[in-house]
Amino acid sequence: MVKFRLFTCVAILATIQYAAPDFTRDAKGLNSSAACSKGVCTSEYGGWDPTYDGFLIENERCNIRKISSRGLTAEDFRKLSDDPFIVEGLSNWKCQLACTRHNLEKLYGEDNITMSSANTYSHQTRIIKLKTYLRDFMNSQKLDAPANETWYFFGDNNRSGWTAVFDSYRQPAYFTQHELLSGKEATLSFGIGASGSGVPFHLHGGGFSEVLWGMKRWFLMPAGRTPGFHPNQTALTWFRDGYPAFSRLSGAQECVIAPGEALFFPANWYHATLNIGETVFMSTFV
Repeated sequence: MVKFRLFTCVAILATIQYAAPDFTRDAKGLNSSAACSKGVCTSEYGGWDPTYDGFLIENERCNIRKISSRGLTAEDFRKLSDDPFIVEGLSNWKCQLACTRHNLEKLYGEDNITMSSANTYSHQTRIIKLKTYLRDFMNSQKLDAPANETWYFFGDNNRSGWTAVFDSYRQPAYFTQHELLSGKEATLSFGIGASGSGVPFHLHGGGFSEVLWGMKRWFLMPAGRTPGFHPNQTALTWFRDGYPAFSRLSGAQECVIAPGEALFFPANWYHATLNIGETVFMSTFV
């Protein structure tokens, strides 16, 4: 069955419209769209390639609670924050516009970025220019490549230099209120990933992750419980080998999120991610 998802973002006169892309599935399970031709994508997708292998959405399900962003307060957030949840109806069109591929290459293509290895602890780093990353590291991930030899741009950002991105990102009001009430200042973390890229299971403090372009598949396990995984296995290889067992575990949660949605991950919950299509995202850590 062909699957459709409301994730297309079109910036017209400073307005973002959401519409279902015209996806088709060929016999090999590769999704394609009329918006991309010979590797060139229209502004409908922010210049990012939305195509992905159908393998990435096999057995897709969502068992995480979804709530509307409208009227959500810091008190609501406090009551919800023991478990993952997804906030719908977000509008970060200014940041989306700043994060089209054209705008990022124009503004920051010559800037150095720090890539991290895509293993559980991400100890290794490499510094390259953004334009080089977009040219050489946005191909679909190799299924059996070791995670410590797989590179991904996320987390280690030059926030002071990338003002067009970070200054345009609007944190949810209820989360800003929560910061004031808790006395904890949040940290923003920006990332760009190829289709099939992601990070294997790891844990840290809580926060949000919002998709600006593309889609992201999340897998989470409650605090105190450890899913089966190898720290030097990419999320993609784990999905092939370990997902069937994970999906049968009591308490396992998962969902795919798209632009206009953010997932809250509680502190000390193991979680892993897979990018579906070229994906641009902003995370907020407490």
